[in-house]
Amino acid sequence: MATYKEIKGVTVQALDADPVTGGGSWATGGSMNTARRDLSAAGIQTAALGIGGYISDYSALNENYNGSSWTEVNDLNVAKRGMAGFGSSTAAIVAGGYGSPTPLATTESWNGSSWTEVNDLNTARRSPIGAEYSPSTAGLIFGGNSPSAYLAVTESWNGSSWTEVNDMNTARVFMGGAGISTSALAIGGYQPPYPSPSITDKTESWDGSSWTETGDLNTARGVMGAAGTTNTQALAFGGDTPPRTAKTESWDGSSWTEVNDLSTAVDQQAGVGTYTVALSFGGATPSLTAATEEWSFPPPTAATLTEGDVFLSGGTTLKGFGKAAGIPSATWASGGDLNTARWGFNGAAGSGVSAGLISGGYTGSNSALVEQYNGTSWTEKSDLNTARQRMSTTGSVTAAITFGGGPPASALTETWDGSSWTEVGDLNTGRWGGAGGGTTTAAIFSTGNNPSNVANVELWDGTSWTETTDVNTARQETAGAGDQTAAIVFGGYSTTAIGNTESWDGSSWTELNDLNQVRDGLSGTTNGTSTLALAFGGAIPSPAQTGKTESWNGSSWTEVNDLSVARRLAAGSGTAISALASGGYPSPLGSNTEEFEAEAALSTVTVS
Repeated sequence: MATYKEIKGVTVQALDADPVTGGGSWATGGSMNTARRDLSAAGIQTAALGIGGYISDYSALNENYNGSSWTEVNDLNVAKRGMAGFGSSTAAIVAGGYGSPTPLATTESWNGSSWTEVNDLNTARRSPIGAEYSPSTAGLIFGGNSPSAYLAVTESWNGSSWTEVNDMNTARVFMGGAGISTSALAIGGYQPPYPSPSITDKTESWDGSSWTETGDLNTARGVMGAAGTTNTQALAFGGDTPPRTAKTESWDGSSWTEVNDLSTAVDQQAGVGTYTVALSFGGATPSLTAATEEWSFPPPTAATLTEGDVFLSGGTTLKGFGKAAGIPSATWASGGDLNTARWGFNGAAGSGVSAGLISGGYTGSNSALVEQYNGTSWTEKSDLNTARQRMSTTGSVTAAITFGGGPPASALTETWDGSSWTEVGDLNTGRWGGAGGGTTTAAIFSTGNNPSNVANVELWDGTSWTETTDVNTARQETAGAGDQTAAIVFGGYSTTAIGNTESWDGSSWTELNDLNQVRDGLSGTTNGTSTLALAFGGAIPSPAQTGKTESWNGSSWTEVNDLSVARRLAAGSGTAISALASGGYPSPLGSNTEEFEAEAALSTVTVS
């Protein structure tokens, strides 16, 4: 009899307490004494300053937060709004902003009891942002606008004066900022043309000498709150998309992940703290607000509940399985439409409802178009080098790979780095309509058409494809999930539509339980796993489209709630608990997007 470790790869754990089941949350804090927007801030969650801002006019008010309530302390020397701030509740700097129609260069220093004017900025500006976790003796501010332009200008503070350093790559205003003078982030904001800007999702990272563009926000926004200690750990929350939003995103140094929302959509607020313990206060909802919200995130050492966990809580009570509970009751919800309607996908990249990437497809001819989803809307990105349809795509929105396609059958492989596509090593056997999964350095591609059904399987190692053991049943218009070491392929067309499911263990394929509904042209969650995946849509039999959705638990399929719009040959991405279905046939060309999301839950195992 197999042990739990042999089945799951881990032993039963002993924990002092139940693991956490979420990615952080916001709770209500003490309200400010005076509601306002466009204010500045300094400090941490338990010791913060709320400085200046706009009430019915420019304000000099200054309030101190002690972790539960706000107290008015001494005012600024000059009433103003839209300043950059950094430091602590006892030693802070605010610079720039405006207290009249003209942007200011003034800088004020706080010593814990009063403000003193010190040396001005080199460039006067309105609404720059600061690396807010900096100490008052070594700070950084960047961006903003002059009376006639948006600025990329960056200045460094040494405790007594400002020095211009290297500019940002993109001039902008109303950003979020995090970090310190040697390790900072510039997040989102509004970019040229002046005076009619567009909202951006761009993130730039400062290493102490220069700025580098890095992973984009999932939701483009300006006038947001932000917190964080370095360019590898940050939080962005609220802001204007438009409309104003409650969305919160967490940064890990390479990509943004959507986490739990603020309780109220707000923009023009202030933010301080770290990516695990932060504060959001003031702003507009749309009326001025004095509300404060406190963010708490499990520390890196916390045990996090994941699918398949079994553990002893407190060493005495057997618990598990970290089951993806709620999937049977979860439903598909409407998402933002594609900019270009199309069909003819066999996969898509992305982690779930907040981050998707589709490439190619059919728009009346083979397409090279690429679009990225941020949880609300699709944005056109750089095209593929070669137009095609019915290829497989997998990976993330910043690191994806697409391969195969046609007709005619193609062996082309292209990789995505977040901004452009690069042709890399070809497949050994060109084909379209196969199943893919994995990452840009470890992908798997099985089955397809060339020009008849094939059983071929190939593995990608980041440089080249290698042929390996064939599937048991040759097929096309199929779907799959997993990676090189553990994958599944399901459904498709053999001599007719089939429901066959096969599992890959890294060396061979095993037939498992079939789908409840046989079909071809179906979609799957390419970022799913061999033990947790979704199958949706397809034709039963061709050409009758279906919206049927089934959930895979590693051994069998369970029918769950259907898609709202029946379709086949749609783009499928994400996981079994957070998925996207985009485009598809008929319509005759689909632009519709649907989102599927379910939460993990904790169960207690009864042992007799």
